[in-house]
Amino acid sequence: MNLKEIAWAFDKMSNIYDLVSYSMSFGVTIYWRKQLIRHSLNVYNIIKSQNMGKKVYVLDLCSGTGDIAINLAKRIDKNDIILALDISVGMLRKLIEKYKRHGYNNIIPIVADISMLPLKNDSISLATMSFGARSLYEGEKNFEVYLKEILRTCKYYVNLETSQPYNPIIKFLYYLYLYFIIIILGSLFFRHYNREYFKTIMKFPDAKTLKEILLSIGFKEVEYYNLMFGMACVHISKK
Repeated sequence: MNLKEIAWAFDKMSNIYDLVSYSMSFGVTIYWRKQLIRHSLNVYNIIKSQNMGKKVYVLDLCSGTGDIAINLAKRIDKNDIILALDISVGMLRKLIEKYKRHGYNNIIPIVADISMLPLKNDSISLATMSFGARSLYEGEKNFEVYLKEILRTCKYYVNLETSQPYNPIIKFLYYLYLYFIIIILGSLFFRHYNREYFKTIMKFPDAKTLKEILLSIGFKEVEYYNLMFGMACVHISKK
């Protein structure tokens, strides 16, 4: 799908996205996101210890309705800034509603294309992304184009994404579950995107292959942590 189609699809589902996303995964993605936040905060604390007194800029890519951005805002220094970037105006509107309700003033929403980030080189200390990489993998530009733009602007990159389970039995059951949840139940809520959504999960590389891709485009260090037999994975990349 091209960017306009993706933006349109998420604009359409923005009002029900959180409810549908969490209920269809039976809350599993809540646990996975907590792991992303935990690893991101570990990196953030390293950055703070190395940059005493300096403002830290965090970039939450494919921020959506802002769960990651808001959870990070709760835990980081109030003088530091979180840039919440997404291509969907509808999703960012929900993010704005949320952070105003919680009273945070250190989150700045940005509508932008990841392949052309409106940011200077090395201006971001930490970038995060949850469940956005697979859409970029099937995006209208080469996957490496997006990753190189992240590399250009960010010193650390923590990514959470679905992956390919390493146990064949778990993998079969996982695919069966995905087909039932996304193709059958998903058609009730976002039939304009559910088949594309399923395809991006099936085609996205496994944890080891993604690590190799991240190293090949220029990151110097990459480590990863499998979640639930490799159904998802957190990658931590350092420039």
